[in-house]
Amino acid sequence: MSIFGKKDEKNILHIDHLNPLMKRAIKTLIDSGIPEIAKLYGFRYLFPKVGEPLFIPYGLLDDDYKDTHEAFERILGIVEEKREQGMKIYKEWFPSAEEIDHYRFTFYSTAQEGKMRVGLAANPLASLEQDAFNLKDIESYIQGKKILILTPALAGQSVNRASPLSKSSKIELIDIISKRENEIIDSFIWLNKTFHERYDRDKDYDAELGRSYMKRLFSVIKKTISSKIVEKPGDVEVTILPLFIYPKNKLVGNVSVMEAWNSNSTYSEILRQGRFHEIEVGPILYNVESINELVEKYASNSEKLILITDQKTPPVDRIEQFTWAKRFRVEKDSDFFKVMTPAV
Repeated sequence: MSIFGKKDEKNILHIDHLNPLMKRAIKTLIDSGIPEIAKLYGFRYLFPKVGEPLFIPYGLLDDDYKDTHEAFERILGIVEEKREQGMKIYKEWFPSAEEIDHYRFTFYSTAQEGKMRVGLAANPLASLEQDAFNLKDIESYIQGKKILILTPALAGQSVNRASPLSKSSKIELIDIISKRENEIIDSFIWLNKTFHERYDRDKDYDAELGRSYMKRLFSVIKKTISSKIVEKPGDVEVTILPLFIYPKNKLVGNVSVMEAWNSNSTYSEILRQGRFHEIEVGPILYNVESINELVEKYASNSEKLILITDQKTPPVDRIEQFTWAKRFRVEKDSDFFKVMTPAV
């Protein structure tokens, strides 16, 4: 029988009243969603415009568990029960969204018929037709073309059927993130454990569940984009370089995540002050050295190189970090995208 058939569901108003293993699981999941990684792959967790279509009241979680992983499976089971109806609402808000089977969890409370209900909200992972980057700007350059995308920043759009990328004849994509998966997860586990040791009176963080949950995110993303990923690109007509723009004080070389967090003065000050929510891995994974290497290796083999960014950028010849800029002739130079051709 469905868990929603229970007639004796308690109205639990505080996480402390749940089984300790479920409490630990919830606190671990909420801190281990790593939405930045979803963003760096061109995906996002959808947030509701009204209420929470995927709401899990604590009363449905009231039970005994052998460990936190079993508690997590209970949560996923409830989400699956509510998924079909909840996604109908999300599709009304985000018509082009294509859902991926993964969720970020947040605390949520609501008043229904004069009764307070407290629990979790599950925000689904999805791809949109365009997100951080305005792909409509470059649509005319890629229509009917074989394209190579040098970073996974557009991976979500590469598999979205409503995206302008879908009008290309073929998409190949280089994934510079997944090879650092274990390092990224280890770093976020260290960050979460440090946070809980400093600021959580219960010190309630399960590193192994956190690892499993983060690996699940990587797994579903890699499975979703697997048909686009290449190690050795074939013949391409247009190369696209999508880049997130970061402040100069967060830029680092091609170093490990932990080295950057501890040696860069901006990150180390953020950690010292306990502003853990401001810590990033994007500037480390998308470091200039790695980006330059990708362009040098692949871009000259195509007819055009298109640089597209999530923020305004100066003309290409004024971006001193780009060691390859002089090897290309600028055909169009706008604030958010640049179209270039090989100079020779």
